[in-house]
Amino acid sequence: MVQTKATIALKEKTKGLSKTVINIIRTTQRNNIELTAIADNKANVLLSLNAFILAALIPYTFTNMEAIFENFLIIPLSFAAITCAITIYLTAQVLRPSDFDKRQKVDPTDVQPSPFFFGNFYHMTASEYYASLEEGLSDENLVKGHLAQDLYFIGQRLGVKMSLIRTAFNVFIVGVFVTLISTVLVLSFS
Repeated sequence: MVQTKATIALKEKTKGLSKTVINIIRTTQRNNIELTAIADNKANVLLSLNAFILAALIPYTFTNMEAIFENFLIIPLSFAAITCAITIYLTAQVLRPSDFDKRQKVDPTDVQPSPFFFGNFYHMTASEYYASLEEGLSDENLVKGHLAQDLYFIGQRLGVKMSLIRTAFNVFIVGVFVTLISTVLVLSFS
């Protein structure tokens, strides 16, 4: 098989990143994206469950106000409502899109913003983007820097999501137990 000058030049150009490095980067990106999807799914479930509980509590409370105040059930119902509201707020923070403009301002490296992430170029015109992409692909070290930058910011956002989800689950679990305990105490003393 005869190799042309273009084929040889292409092989030399792509020699910089080994297949192993490329596979590690792809695997890491895929894992981060899958973990992000898992966090979003957990947030959706928790958000839906708490919205359903809150939606059921409100009509029940308004139609039975006299019995609720008479039996001091307002205390456990308040705990339940507060738990649901805080959990809904935390899960909504997980699902809320990132502020991409803020991301560019806090980049700790000297590498220009990566042309591979849409948050960096959604304000650009097509010609600005093509110029950024061409410059970004011109240097092997710049490509490595962009890949590292993208992995870093995906990981940072994933860390925030997982932390918020954990806090939301903790609030929900504690809130359910406090609600149950306060219900038992209120009913046993009334």
